[in-house]
Amino acid sequence: MISRRLAILLVVLLGSIPFAGAAGAAERVKVTIGYVDRADDPQYAASRGYDGLLPSHHASPFAGAELAINDAKPVGEAVGIDFSIEHVTLEEGEDAGSTIKQLISGKQAVAVILDLPLDETERAAAQTGDMPVALINARHGDTSLRMSACKAHLFHILPSTDMLQDALAQVLVKRNWRNVLVIESDDAEDKAVSAAFQVSAAKFGLSVVAIKSFVPGEDPRDRDRNNPRLITSDANYDVVFVADHQGDFSRNLPFNTLLPRPVVGASGLVPIAWHPLWDRDGAAQLQHRFYRSAKRPMVDLDWAAWAAARAIVETVVSGKARTSSDVLATLASPNLTLELYKGEPGSFRPWNRQLRQPVLLATDQAVLAVAPVEGMLHRINNLDTLGLDEPEFHCR
Repeated sequence: MISRRLAILLVVLLGSIPFAGAAGAAERVKVTIGYVDRADDPQYAASRGYDGLLPSHHASPFAGAELAINDAKPVGEAVGIDFSIEHVTLEEGEDAGSTIKQLISGKQAVAVILDLPLDETERAAAQTGDMPVALINARHGDTSLRMSACKAHLFHILPSTDMLQDALAQVLVKRNWRNVLVIESDDAEDKAVSAAFQVSAAKFGLSVVAIKSFVPGEDPRDRDRNNPRLITSDANYDVVFVADHQGDFSRNLPFNTLLPRPVVGASGLVPIAWHPLWDRDGAAQLQHRFYRSAKRPMVDLDWAAWAAARAIVETVVSGKARTSSDVLATLASPNLTLELYKGEPGSFRPWNRQLRQPVLLATDQAVLAVAPVEGMLHRINNLDTLGLDEPEFHCR
């Protein structure tokens, strides 16, 4: 099944086409979307997990972008547009910036989706800054990327770190869990997430009662220092927030704190862009289509690749964009709205090209809340209660 919006658009368009098929008689337009990733990317390498007992497999999210193109083909057939996606996997020594330029000049790609390591994403944006082409970051949520590589042609799909933490803080306020014990490691990534949560906590009126530390890794000598009950002692709190991107410590924290309190952040209740069990707002149809085509559940990176391709398709079908400069202008337009299957339409913020969207709050087994929560209001768009608002943003 195709998306609800595309299905409605298909009916309208078919009704406006003469029975003889004007689209078929006219010259068909070929629209190519580029997708660039890296061979042997560590992001998608299989992980042994804890003691080799919990292996995890991280599949390339290209299947999400491919699904969006396949979804668009019925509409394209009706209006005389042939959608295709050009998937380029960079080998060692190949440069993303040069490849993007070749996709635009040689393949006439109207936009390029990037699934590259963070440093390569930044370089690609810098190398193509003088080109009228939209690059869509479908992989990284780093707030710093929005601040340091804030190029007008670089768009971001996943919620940024500050958006995720704002969403979590809003839900804690809604549940009246206002006193928070923060647990973090000395790892730079964990420190950054913890700092973002503390900013969100202050923004929404939560109180951080204490900040405790754990030692990442599996060294048995650190076992006592990482005892959850010891770490969560000597404080009075309503909820425990943990920043642990490796997950070895945080997986032992729920139901293991000294006080019987909920755990959020890296374990327990987690803010996330997409969840395989999200089934509202038409999401179940998208989940089923992805599972049939990819033979696995849709996770957040899959959804991001789908949303990136879907955004480009929308500019072509509804915005009538045909060239890379047209697509760039339409993506940046305040009039663009995107069906995200999360209850509210998305659009790109003009100040940092971040996709506005609801954020899901979920456990492994269910989605329990969606932010913005009821009562969180903004003067222009309630989705802008999540993340840096325009007055707060500055490009470094």
